[in-house]
Amino acid sequence: MKKRLLIVDTSALFHRSRSALTRSCGELTTSAGIPVTGTMGFLNALFAVMGKYEYDCVIPCAEGGNNWRKKESGDYKSNREASNIAHYADQGLLLEEVLPTLGMTVAKVPGFEADDVIAHISQHSPAYEEVHILSCDKDLLQLVTNKVKVLLFSSSKKMELVDIDGVIGHFGVFPSEVKYFKALAGDKSDNVAGLPKVGPKTAVKIIEESRPEGEDNFLSGADRIAFHKKVKEQAATFYANLRLVTLENDVPDLSWFASSPPIPSHVEALFESLEFKQMLKRKGKILQTLGCS
Repeated sequence: MKKRLLIVDTSALFHRSRSALTRSCGELTTSAGIPVTGTMGFLNALFAVMGKYEYDCVIPCAEGGNNWRKKESGDYKSNREASNIAHYADQGLLLEEVLPTLGMTVAKVPGFEADDVIAHISQHSPAYEEVHILSCDKDLLQLVTNKVKVLLFSSSKKMELVDIDGVIGHFGVFPSEVKYFKALAGDKSDNVAGLPKVGPKTAVKIIEESRPEGEDNFLSGADRIAFHKKVKEQAATFYANLRLVTLENDVPDLSWFASSPPIPSHVEALFESLEFKQMLKRKGKILQTLGCS
């Protein structure tokens, strides 16, 4: 059996899970008033994935703070609402207490987004023959290779394992060209404005027309696109956008650690303290999923 690594986009999955549960159930708290909405939703999603696929290692990745992209562009992600205190308390619980108790060490680096950390690990893990990235963010589709696939999450019952053909189905371009697509057409979720009069269909056409022919390889893909007749007058904007949407694959000072089977009594005590009754009922299956014998 192939050695398989699961990299988790912890921030995105937490936000999606918390938002979904808040809409359907309101804010969930323990009897002591501790917010657990996002933590509960995140764990339900994670355990569902780990139960469906077998992984030799799970590495959760998170935001490092002081994002360099926000320093370069004041508009980057400025469309997102500030989180409330309950949100931060809930997320802190997950990152600082829950995941470590489950045998998982969170990987993050100040100045970089979780996506950058994911990109780095996915491309620097030769010990694994297959890598899955669990996220609800299509930005990560640019990382797909023959070895790396993205498990796009929308709910515990709706997950799509996206390979190279799947990326083409979503964007109409190859994984390595997704960053060009976003730099041309923009990305509303990150508040990156595309080029005027360039929508998704036009972006795909520009990329197709800018691919090298024969041995015409002296220009990079970005430079060929920048010289396209519909882009050249806006080349500076294209390059600026491209820098924002391209994920780093060489994050400095990044270290990560393989997950290990947790101590069963600690996991049980965690679920009891958080009052996760359904998880306590399924603790045997969950512990097996986490690698406990």
